[in-house]
Amino acid sequence: MRDGKTKQAFCFEVNDGELFAFAGLWDRWKDPSGNWIKTCSILTTIPNVVTLGVHDRMPVILDPDGYDLWLDPWMTDMGAASELLKPCDARLMRCYPVSTRVNRVANDDEGCSVPVELAEIQDRLFS
Repeated sequence: MRDGKTKQAFCFEVNDGELFAFAGLWDRWKDPSGNWIKTCSILTTIPNVVTLGVHDRMPVILDPDGYDLWLDPWMTDMGAASELLKPCDARLMRCYPVSTRVNRVANDDEGCSVPVELAEIQDRLFS
């Protein structure tokens, strides 16, 4: 979340930190030289009330009941697939501020998701 020149990172969790799945697409194709190109993307949707204060969109977080349908390579029912592309139930989510450590790719550990107090961040900005 940006506040003027300052950015604040947040951690978003589903079901108290359980694993979850995004709706994504992948493809592979050959370029004119015959090399395979592999691509992927995560689909987004409108934000729920948990993410709205931080961003104007959110990844599509699939309900576990929809995993099999989303992953079925022979599924052709676009209406059924479209039903899965909705905001996650906000009652299942929470978000909290985290350290700016997450802004460095070298930091890839559990410390990136430790909650911080917003007041601590404000104090560092002006000291």
